[in-house]
Amino acid sequence: MRAEFRMKFIIRSFLILFVLAATVDLADANDPATVEAARKEGSLMIYNSMTPSQMQLIINAFNARYPFIEVKVYRAVGERLLTKIFTEAQAGRHDFDILQSGDTQAYFLKKKNLLARYVSPEVKYLPKIFVDAEGYWAAMYSMPKIIGYNARMIKKSEVPRTDEELLNPKWKGKIATDHTKPEPFFWIMQRMGRERGTAYLKKLAAQEMRFYAGLSLLTNLLAAGEFPLGLYTNLHSVEETKSKGAPVEWVPQDQGVFTKFQPVSIAARAPHPNAAKLYVDFGLSLEGQKLIASMGRVPVRTGVQNNIAGLDKLNFVIDDLSWVEDYNKNYELFRSIFGVEAK
Repeated sequence: MRAEFRMKFIIRSFLILFVLAATVDLADANDPATVEAARKEGSLMIYNSMTPSQMQLIINAFNARYPFIEVKVYRAVGERLLTKIFTEAQAGRHDFDILQSGDTQAYFLKKKNLLARYVSPEVKYLPKIFVDAEGYWAAMYSMPKIIGYNARMIKKSEVPRTDEELLNPKWKGKIATDHTKPEPFFWIMQRMGRERGTAYLKKLAAQEMRFYAGLSLLTNLLAAGEFPLGLYTNLHSVEETKSKGAPVEWVPQDQGVFTKFQPVSIAARAPHPNAAKLYVDFGLSLEGQKLIASMGRVPVRTGVQNNIAGLDKLNFVIDDLSWVEDYNKNYELFRSIFGVEAK
């Protein structure tokens, strides 16, 4: 691995490294008093970016255990969700209890003191890399970024798996990606170094890549045969689409599988903090993580099995968010190189 590669965590599997339960600022949700307090609150507002149908499955299972809590959901992604939360906070409104969105959103909200510290008793079953060291969030599932391909258009042996193979002229105009999720390209600059990484991305841009907003859309178009290769799409999106009979498959990139994750956290001024704690505990519990796995997503709890073939053999590179502080600078460079419009 090159010396300029700044990613801190490279792991062979998720089934290593545990974190011990730390001191908790809020009461342990296993306390019957917490359950009773949640019963009195009777409600829960979740801001999230998860697929609505899958989010509903989680809510249904949560309500099967806690039928006295009415769960409401607001869905938005990326900057739209952050903008909503920041606007509400500036107006003195504190409407949400749970944030279940991308790791980037959790990073910014923690920095703005908009998240509460709560260490669930379930985090001792999660690898340490998926738990905030200060106790402000824990991951519910991971989102490995892979190379998806249309199996009717190309063979698995033909799929490019290295940086250099992606530059082969035969792929010109045949590679698509989501320009609203540029983090994997930031990773390239991290591991190559900024100068070499920028030079490489310019060569990749010469391949006349096709850009779409949304990884679900990207995977659906891949399945429809609009293009043969989907670069840095979500593994679970390909698995879900494949389960419906679509001719899509995936391969890992040889340099490692860049992996983002979705944390769950409690709002700093949550109107229903006890119901929120119950939800966090449920999402990280064995039952909750098995449910995540049943959706074709990648659970983070140790010992939870899934049906994704080859997952345990991947070299995962965990997003350590070291690029976040320079996000705007990195994104403007990405835009200028690939000629894409602002998201």
